[in-house]
Amino acid sequence: MTDYPPRAALFDLAVNRSLVYLQKLGVPPPDASAEVLQGKLELWYLKTRFAYRVALPDIIRVLKTFPGAGHFWQGGPDGSWRAGEPPTP
Repeated sequence: MTDYPPRAALFDLAVNRSLVYLQKLGVPPPDASAEVLQGKLELWYLKTRFAYRVALPDIIRVLKTFPGAGHFWQGGPDGSWRAGEPPTP
């Protein structure tokens, strides 16, 4: 579990889950335009119960900075990519 505010943990979860979704679709976030990511993530965003609490453009902004396999996002909107596996809630 995290030791920072629940909103930050929710943001992290949204970024990390959307990343997994894009990886399953074969879409590399840093290489895709924001418009392509928006189109690919819209259905996921609408169907995911918690995602609506985080603005999709904020998720996309972070995904565009994804450094590559073996990284996860942590620290909320002002967080950073970290090497390893994301902590499980």
